[in-house]
Amino acid sequence: MGMKQREHQRIAEIVKEELAETGRRMNERLSELERRPAASTDDSLDGVRRFYQDLTDNVWTEADEETLNGLSDSSEDQTKRMMREAFRRSRVHPIPSFAALVNVAKKGPGTSGTDAAAFANRDAVPAAERERMANLLHRGLRAAAGEIAIRLELTGSKADLVREHLEDVEGAIISEFTPLV
Repeated sequence: MGMKQREHQRIAEIVKEELAETGRRMNERLSELERRPAASTDDSLDGVRRFYQDLTDNVWTEADEETLNGLSDSSEDQTKRMMREAFRRSRVHPIPSFAALVNVAKKGPGTSGTDAAAFANRDAVPAAERERMANLLHRGLRAAAGEIAIRLELTGSKADLVREHLEDVEGAIISEFTPLV
C-alpha cells in the first residue's frame, strides 16, 4: 500500500514548515552568541574576549581582564592558540575562569597530539556548543516527526518513513555545522 500523492505533498509541506521553524530558532540562538558584550573597550583584544566567551560559555569578568593584562607580551593569535590548546588539555569542564585556562597552558604541553594547523578556522564552534546544537536539533526534529504523524494520523511504516526522512535532514544539517575548535 502506497501513500497517495496528496499525503506525500502534505507531509512535505509539514516537514518544510518544521524545518523552517527549526532553522529560525537556531539562527536566533546563534545570533545571541554573536551579540554578547565584552567587558572592555580595548579593541585590540576584543577577539580574545569573544573567543573565550564562545569557547567556554562564560561571561568575561574583571578578574579575567586582569589575567589578560598579564599576557601583554602575547599577540591575539598566540593567545587564542594557547587558549585552544589549554581547552583541549584541561581536565576540568566547564572551564571556571580565564585564569584557570592560562594556568593549564603554563603547565606545558600535555599528551595532546593534534596539529594546531588543523584548527586554523577562527570561526570554528566549540565542541560543546556544536554538540548542544546537534542535540537541540535532534530533539526538535524528533518532536516534529511525532507531531507530523499525529496531525496526519500516520501509523507504522508511514510514521517511520517521516521519522527516517527527518533523521536524514538532521544529518545533512549537522554536517554543515562549522568544524570543531
